Amino acid sequence: MDIEVRLATAQDKPSLEEFYGREGFDFQELSHQPAISSSGSVRETMYIIAVTTDMVVAALKLDVIRDPGLGDIGHIFHFEIEDALESTELGKRMLEMTIELAQEKGLRALDAMVREERADVISLFLDSQFSEMRKEVCLRRFFRERIF
Repeated sequence: MDIEVRLATAQDKPSLEEFYGREGFDFQELSHQPAISSSGSVRETMYIIAVTTDMVVAALKLDVIRDPGLGDIGHIFHFEIEDALESTELGKRMLEMTIELAQEKGLRALDAMVREERADVISLFLDSQFSEMRKEVCLRRFFRERIF
C-alpha cells in the first residue's frame, strides 16, 4: 500500500473530518483547540497527513506558537493513526516530516503532550530524540452539568 505523507491543504478538510470522526474526535473542535501548554499566541496551524487512495489514514496537528522566552515553538497534538497501521513505520515517517518542516520554518523546538498510558507513542517520540521534560496532571472541577 502506497502511503504519501505530506502537509494538508484546504482540499483535505473533508478527508480530515472523516478521519478524525473515525478516530472518535470532532475535527471542528480540534481545529479550534489551542495547545494546552502554550504561554504565547498561535501564529500558524497546520496538519501533517498520511494519505492513501484519497483517504487520510493518519494525521497530526502542528501549532506554531511564539514563546516569549524562546521564540517560535511547534506544538504537536491530535496525533492519530488508523489502528491497522499503528505497528508500521508510518508514525515515524509522520514525525520525521514534522521535524523537517519545523527545521525549515526555523522553529526553536517541538513540544508534544502525550497521555502517560500511551507508551507506544512516548517511545516513538523518544526514538526521534525528544526528551521528557516533565509530567503533568490535568485537574478539573465541574460545577454543573451542561444544559445543552
